[in-house]
Amino acid sequence: MFEIKKLKENPDIKIYSRKHEIHAILKNFANQKKPIVIIPIPFSEEYFTNIIEVNNDYIIIDSIIPKVGNIKLAESSYLKAVFKFNNNEHYFISKLYDYKKYKEYFVFYIYKPIEILSLEKRKFFRIEPSVNRPVRLSFLSDDRYYDTKMFDLSGEGFSFLLKFPLEKHTILEEVKIKFPDELPDIMIRAEIRSTIKLNNLKYKIGAQAINLKPKAQDIMFRYIFKRQREIVAFMKGSV
Repeated sequence: MFEIKKLKENPDIKIYSRKHEIHAILKNFANQKKPIVIIPIPFSEEYFTNIIEVNNDYIIIDSIIPKVGNIKLAESSYLKAVFKFNNNEHYFISKLYDYKKYKEYFVFYIYKPIEILSLEKRKFFRIEPSVNRPVRLSFLSDDRYYDTKMFDLSGEGFSFLLKFPLEKHTILEEVKIKFPDELPDIMIRAEIRSTIKLNNLKYKIGAQAINLKPKAQDIMFRYIFKRQREIVAFMKGSV
């Protein structure tokens, strides 16, 4: 079992240290087939993957896309895994145990953690949509219709620009999000979490999806995965 140092006491962190609790959390999360974020240390990049199987001593995760993520995972000193479950953000520290080729891909075996920590704060990877192929969103507020471009998004939230502020904790019903590249539109509910005034007299509005349905979340993550690959390919080409 991979040993980790005890973290500094923090009242905002809940620690799960019992073996059956850890197994249940990981197993339930894997059954829902939701993505996790892997951060190879000492590298700082964040990569989406998912848990394939949970065993007594190790966890099997899917190949990381892009391939550079697989290389950094294999060369890492240890790994930080972040995932959202039951409205809380969880993370744990682990280490690569082994990896095996599966068809044209690899699967990675990482040690099962001895602790899982739960935080309220979100740390999911955010991406910016393409300028040429934007993500658009539209909604009604105070009987007025608004249509704008998305500024950035993650697996659970997004931000956009308006010429006026929206009050924090306002609930937007039936927000329509239109993705490019023939992905289906989705309809969601969202809560306004922040309003920041910018220098160009516009406001950056941060919103969080509420009770996101699995089908809508799947479409959102499909776009995030694709856009992440585009960004990495562009960065590699510009080096």
